Amino acid sequence: MKQIVILTVSLIVAAIRLAAQEIRGSVADKDQCPIEGATVVMQTPDSVFVDGVTTDSLGRFVFHREMKQYRLIFQHLLYKSVVKDYDSSGNVGTVTMDEQDAYALNEVVVSAQRPLVKAENGALTYDVEALAEKTTANNAYEALTRLPGVLEQGGSLSLIGAGSVTVILNGHPSSMSSEQLVSLLKSTPVSNVEKAEVMYSAPAKYRVRGAVINLVLKDRKSEDTFLRGEVGADFTQARYTQGNGRMNFSFGGRKVTADVLYAADYTKRRTGYDFISHHTLDNVVHDVEQYNTGLRRKLTHNVRTSLEYRITENDHLNMAYTAAITPSLRTVENSEGILSESSNVRKGDEQMHNFTLYYTARWGMNIGVDYTCYSYPSVQEFSNRTSEDEQNFSADSRQRINRWNVYAGQTHVLPQDWSLNYGINFSFANDESSQFYHAQEGGDMSPLNSETKLDERTYNFYAGLEKAFGERLSLSLSAAGEYYRLADYKQWAVYPSMQLNYIPSSSHIFQLSFSSDKAYPDYWSMQDATSYLNGYAKVVGNPGLRPSTDYTADLTYILKSKYIFSLYYTHVKDLFAQLAYQSPDELTMIYQTVNYDYEQSFGLSVIVPFTVGNVWNSRLTLNGSYLRDACKDYHAIGFDNRIWRGIVMLNNTFRLSSKPAISLELNGLYVSPSVQGNYDLSSVWKVDAGLKWTSADQKAELRLTGNDLFNSATPNARVNDRGQRFEINQHADSRFLSLSFTYKFGGYKAKEHKDMDTSRFGY
Repeated sequence: MKQIVILTVSLIVAAIRLAAQEIRGSVADKDQCPIEGATVVMQTPDSVFVDGVTTDSLGRFVFHREMKQYRLIFQHLLYKSVVKDYDSSGNVGTVTMDEQDAYALNEVVVSAQRPLVKAENGALTYDVEALAEKTTANNAYEALTRLPGVLEQGGSLSLIGAGSVTVILNGHPSSMSSEQLVSLLKSTPVSNVEKAEVMYSAPAKYRVRGAVINLVLKDRKSEDTFLRGEVGADFTQARYTQGNGRMNFSFGGRKVTADVLYAADYTKRRTGYDFISHHTLDNVVHDVEQYNTGLRRKLTHNVRTSLEYRITENDHLNMAYTAAITPSLRTVENSEGILSESSNVRKGDEQMHNFTLYYTARWGMNIGVDYTCYSYPSVQEFSNRTSEDEQNFSADSRQRINRWNVYAGQTHVLPQDWSLNYGINFSFANDESSQFYHAQEGGDMSPLNSETKLDERTYNFYAGLEKAFGERLSLSLSAAGEYYRLADYKQWAVYPSMQLNYIPSSSHIFQLSFSSDKAYPDYWSMQDATSYLNGYAKVVGNPGLRPSTDYTADLTYILKSKYIFSLYYTHVKDLFAQLAYQSPDELTMIYQTVNYDYEQSFGLSVIVPFTVGNVWNSRLTLNGSYLRDACKDYHAIGFDNRIWRGIVMLNNTFRLSSKPAISLELNGLYVSPSVQGNYDLSSVWKVDAGLKWTSADQKAELRLTGNDLFNSATPNARVNDRGQRFEINQHADSRFLSLSFTYKFGGYKAKEHKDMDTSRFGY
């Protein structure tokens, strides 16, 4: 009994200490209506900058820190500034701001700059709304691409110095494909994003490892019942015309909030590449030139519904259903050249359904379950004609995946500024895939038939500790123990992570992080199956594929909350990637996903923002790195490819007019020659431009954007090593112009939906 009393008292004291570490309040006008978007700057009594935030839709603000004496400065373009001094933490109440005098508005000049980045809880925290004001970004995805150090190539995001990056929402990991995640973020207005937390090493409590960007969305709770919405459409012209239409609606109140989204997305994209091969077979060199053009066309229906029930202020129950249905996906590839003429047509029906349910409790517990069902039956019609013979066949392919994810976690606030978190995360997946060939001329192709069932199990246990040593030093340590089983492959592994923050003054921030992670190949690559691309190339599965493990260390220094310097090192064991090689047994190019021995990289990145008056905002990113890919047992033609690589990015925004609000964005990217496995990759560069107009009431927005204006962002590949000689020259359709219109009503701000990860689905 005595121990229970002591524990209870300790928890109460810890709760009081936690509350005391927050300074919160609200801002309203003279009629006590909330003021959204007001800037609240915290200073020491001697005017040294400490922190800065903006108020939400209810006029509320919060600083996650404890100060004995401090000054708050409240600013808004339409209201007179307010300065107040305080001598205790906690709730400072409601601050009233008076409107500016109408005759003086034209003379008001607001000269203030919110910090670009802050170090909070082991993460680099960016004010997304402040960044978006300096760009033409109007949704959460575009805001992500504008974050310092984030690189977008081929429709995927990476973090310079850390490689691929995982995006999570409000601390919850996603469970949908990257394509659907992008669709979701593009439908989320940037005004609904409070901040972005960039972590080079995510603590285990997030249930994801490695580099992570956590988008924190604004709280939409309302005391009054509301109905809000957004409708929009995009028209895109590349080689072919594409389009998108969407409708988002939110309704609810203090206890219940519901969201419904429907979007129809029609894409029609051209693909193309030239394959120049000098293929040695039986000591004879065969010169092969194949010119390939393709077309991918689909209409996808995206449906998302969610319901959030607030049992109490800090007890939430969330339910969601997400579907992506593509009833008629069609891909065509035609190949002409010296060796053969072929046609490859695939038609399929792709569907994915996801159900999720999770509960967050006020005592620090979260528990949930997630189920995904994916199916993709397709039919391939293939014909190939050479000077000697002709081949015609059809192939029925099917993939069906059922995947469950169950998780539970608990966080405790302990005395002396310690925090403890621990939990479990179990995943179960079943994949049934098959491929059956039917020769049209009576031939026997049954040896190529395949039918595979995969049963995958992952059991993850994690624990972590966090500690603040005053206001200058903080430490986070965590580790995840994982047991993985797939067929005969079984492995136990431990993945530690660490973040250390040191802030000697408001002008200098140091962050040291270390992370370890594991990645898994997609299910189709692990099948014992063969798929024909054209008369010269085919894809061969690899049942022996293994997961990869990577280790990353990063040291970041931030000067004056805006200049960022990062030194990093990454080692990836068993990295897997699809590579091509010339078969020694037949005149065929074989594509296969294989494991390298390792990939290494280390480098330095520098991010320098600058402004010219109130017209030009710019950010320069420089990166230099050393890359090495090694695999000694790659089909008896092992490789050890290495190179120094440089990246330069320049992002510019020009404010053309404030009334009406018109801005121009012009961005450039250059990547020097690089390597990938046994490939030597060419340099790439691109120029993007955008023009944005926003109505006075900010309900309507019109944007004209141009992507990769010179169609120069796709690298070419070349191999000339150990008897392998070929070139792959890309003609991807990456240049397009897009016109989009969005209209919001009822003060609409889209809510996040739990996303699904299908990166390992499909073929």
